Amino acid sequence: MKRTNIKDVAKAAGVSITTVSRALNGYSDVNKKTRDRIIKVAEELNYAPDVNARSLGGMSDITIGLLMSSMEANDMSGFAFGIISGIYNACMNNGCEFVILVTNTMRQEEISYLQFCRKKNVDGVVVLGLKTDDRYYHEVLKSEIPCALIDINVEEESEMVCSLSVDNVAASQQAVTYLIEQGHTNIAMLNGRNVASVSRERFSGYAMALLKAGIVLNLEYLRYCDFDEKIAYEETKKLLSQYKGITAIFCASDLVAVGAIRGVIDMGLRVPEDISVIGFDDIPIAEYYHGGITTIRQLPYDMGFMACEAVYNMMSDKKSSSKIIAPYEFVIRNTVSKMDKL
Repeated sequence: MKRTNIKDVAKAAGVSITTVSRALNGYSDVNKKTRDRIIKVAEELNYAPDVNARSLGGMSDITIGLLMSSMEANDMSGFAFGIISGIYNACMNNGCEFVILVTNTMRQEEISYLQFCRKKNVDGVVVLGLKTDDRYYHEVLKSEIPCALIDINVEEESEMVCSLSVDNVAASQQAVTYLIEQGHTNIAMLNGRNVASVSRERFSGYAMALLKAGIVLNLEYLRYCDFDEKIAYEETKKLLSQYKGITAIFCASDLVAVGAIRGVIDMGLRVPEDISVIGFDDIPIAEYYHGGITTIRQLPYDMGFMACEAVYNMMSDKKSSSKIIAPYEFVIRNTVSKMDKL
C-alpha cells in the first residue's frame, strides 16, 4: 500500500504543502482553523511525517532538489558550489531538506523527469546546466512540480516554472561597448555552446553593441568553444592567424578568456597591449590571472538563494515572476587597453 505523503495531505486539505508542513510543526503563522483542518485530514489519511528528515535536523519532509546535468571533478569556476551554498541556506531558512540530483543524456532517455523527481521524493526543483536540446528541458516546462531554471531561458508562461539569470544581453552589451569606447572596432567573440540559452543571449548583447556603434557584424569573428579553455586556446590562434585586424576578444566565460589569453601569448602577441580580452563570470582565478581579467561578475550564491526562494514561494502558492533577473557587476581590471596606446 502506498504511503501517504505530504502532497496527499495538501491536496486533500486544499492548501500548499508548505502550509501543511508549518501547521504540523506548530508555526504560529497558520491560523487555528486551517491547522485543525490539516490535522484532521492528516489523521484521516494516516499521514506520518518523514522520520529520517527529522532525525537529520529537518523541520519537515519538504524536499527541494538541485538537478544538475553533470558534476565535474574539477570545477575551476566555483559556480556550482556557489549555487549549492545559496540553495542550502535558503532551504535551512525555510525548514526544508536539500538534496543534489545528477542526470545525463542517457539517464534522461531511461526515465522521465517526473518519474525521476518522484523516485527521489522531491517537492520542488532548481535546475542547473540543462541544454535546450535535452529531453528534460521540454519535460520541465510542462511539469507541475515547482521549478526554477538557472541560466536557462523559459519561453512559455507557467505558474510552476520560472527562469533565473543575470541579464546576459545587457551585461554582454556593456562589456563590448566598453571595448568600443576604448577604440576597438575589430572585436571577435569566443562563445560557449550554441545549444545553451546563455550563449545565445551573450551573442545578442555582443551583436547589439556592435550594431549600435555602427560596426558591421562579422560572423567570421564568432567561434564556439563549449566553455572549454583548451578549445578557446586553439580557436584564438586560428582567429588571429586568419584575421590580423582583430584587436579585442569578448569571451562568454572566464575559462574561455584564460584560453584566449594563452592563445594570444603563444601567437607572440601581448594582452592587453596587442589584444584586449574580456571574460564573463568572475571566477576566483580571474582576479589574479594575467594581472586580473576584466569581466562580468555573477553572484552564484545569490542566484542559488533566489532560485530556491522562488521554488519555495511557488510551493506556498505565492506568485513568482516567470523571469527573475539576478544582479551582476562589470569589473574592470588589466586585460583591456585603449587603442591609442597600441
